[in-house]
Amino acid sequence: MNINFSELLVILVVILLLFGPDKLPEIARQLGKFAAEARKATNAVRREFYNTVYQPADEIRREVLAPAEALRSLKAEIMAPPDGARGVSSRPNAADEQPPTAEISTGESNGDGGTSESLKKV
Repeated sequence: MNINFSELLVILVVILLLFGPDKLPEIARQLGKFAAEARKATNAVRREFYNTVYQPADEIRREVLAPAEALRSLKAEIMAPPDGARGVSSRPNAADEQPPTAEISTGESNGDGGTSESLKKV
């Protein structure tokens, strides 16, 4: 309900004509008291509605979501790398190791009289 300035001015002129300038301050005071009481009543209803509907719903929501939050934090704890871990390998000192290379013997004896392929770390 929007009342523009011209409509408000017409209403004030009608009130002034009906009640006269002597009664106008008293009427304004009564309207102010009525507005204050109406505001208090609507705030009380709004507060009561919140306390009976939203507050219990928030408590239920917290009780339902608490286990899910606990699971999320447990998952994050499990997925986090251990303290002092470096690199992406789970083996200790994996970054320091070098891959083995194949070396083919050219007829040298390996002690049993034959030749063989061997893997050797460089």
